Amino acid sequence: MTQYRPSGAIGVLLTPFDEKGSVCWSELEKEITFLLGTGIDGLFPCATTGEFIHLSPDENLRILETTAKLARGKKQLLAGACSSNMDTSALYMKRAAELGYDAAVLCAPYYITMSQTDLLEYFRRLARKAILPVVLYNIPMFTGEIGMEIFKELLEEKNIIGIKDSSANMKRISHLIDIAARRRPDFAILSGTDDCLVPALTAGCRGSMTAFSTILPEINAEIYRLFRAGDIQNAQRLNSSYLQLIRLADSITFPAGYKLIAQIRGLDMGHKQIVHQYGTPAYVALIEDICRELIKLFGTNFRVN
Repeated sequence: MTQYRPSGAIGVLLTPFDEKGSVCWSELEKEITFLLGTGIDGLFPCATTGEFIHLSPDENLRILETTAKLARGKKQLLAGACSSNMDTSALYMKRAAELGYDAAVLCAPYYITMSQTDLLEYFRRLARKAILPVVLYNIPMFTGEIGMEIFKELLEEKNIIGIKDSSANMKRISHLIDIAARRRPDFAILSGTDDCLVPALTAGCRGSMTAFSTILPEINAEIYRLFRAGDIQNAQRLNSSYLQLIRLADSITFPAGYKLIAQIRGLDMGHKQIVHQYGTPAYVALIEDICRELIKLFGTNFRVN
C-alpha cells in the first residue's frame, strides 16, 4: 500500500473561544464545515495558530475528535501532536490513529529545549512507536530548531514522511528540498508560512500548512490552481495580494491578528476574549485596516455565512 504523502494547501485551524475563555465547539464546527466547502486540500487542528499550548490535553483531544468527525474522508487530516513532553505527544498520536488521521505533526519540545543530540533521539523514539506517519514541525521562534545535521539523520526514519518548516527562511527551505531530493525523493517539504508560499512552491515544496489557507482558503486554493497550471506570475500576484494583511496581523500579539481577520470574515473567534487576552491600543485601528483590505480582496462577499 502506498504511504500517505501530505501535499497541497493544508489549513491550520484556529480555535474559537467563548466569553469565558473556553473552546466554543459550535463555532469550531462552523469553521470546519466552511473549510470543507472550499478548495483547500487538508486540515491541521491543534497547531500553533490553533493555540494548542493554551489548552488542556482533554481539550486538544476533543478538537482532534471534532475535526475527524466532520472531515474524515473529505480532506487530508494531519493531527497536531505537539507537546513539551514525549508522553503527551504519544497520547495525541495514539488517539489520532484511532480517529483515522493521515499523519501526526511533531515539533521539538518547547520552553525547556533540547540539545540536537537529544532532539534526534526524541524524534526517533516517537516516530518508532507511532502508528501514524509523522510530519516534523520546525518552528524555531517557539521551540528548538531542527538542525540540518539531525534532519539528515531523521530522513533514515521511514515513518517520518515530511517536515513543515515555519522558519520563513528560503535558504534553509531550499537546502531541505535539495537534501531530501538526493536522499529520499518521496519526502515532503512543506512551507509553514504564507508570506513566501509561491517562492516555496517554486523551490520544490510539495505543499503548505498555513493559517491563511484557513482564513483565506479561496485565495490559497486559487494560488495552487494557478501554480499547477504553470501560471507562476498570477500565482505570485495573488500571494502578494495579502502580504499587507499579514503585516497587519503580525503587528499585534500572535495569534490575535489572525483571529481578528477570521472574526471579520464571520468565524466567531470570541471577540471579547481576543481583546481580553491580547488587548492592545492598536486594536481599533487594526480592525479598520483589516476591514478595508478584506473588502478589496472580496468585495462585499467576504463574510462566512
